[in-house]
Amino acid sequence: MAMFHWHWFNRPQHPLLRVLLAASGIVLVAGILVLGFFVLIAFAFVGVVVAVVRALTRPHRQSAGAARVRNPNVIEGEYVVVRNDPAALKH
Repeated sequence: MAMFHWHWFNRPQHPLLRVLLAASGIVLVAGILVLGFFVLIAFAFVGVVVAVVRALTRPHRQSAGAARVRNPNVIEGEYVVVRNDPAALKH
């Protein structure tokens, strides 16, 4: 039954080639991790730049002394009047 067993990659039989293949695989994985780390640093830097630009371009609030005194019992907002007429049924 061994002839029906298929390997997608046949490892080399020479021990030195096996060590060389393993070392190249480790170097490849380490390179991908280092690349991912630098991409993470780049995304963090871009995020900080975007946050700073948004904070600087946002309109500033008035100081606490310049704000007018408001009634704490009044809720401010925008309202839409909705009519409560019964719907006319058409027969």
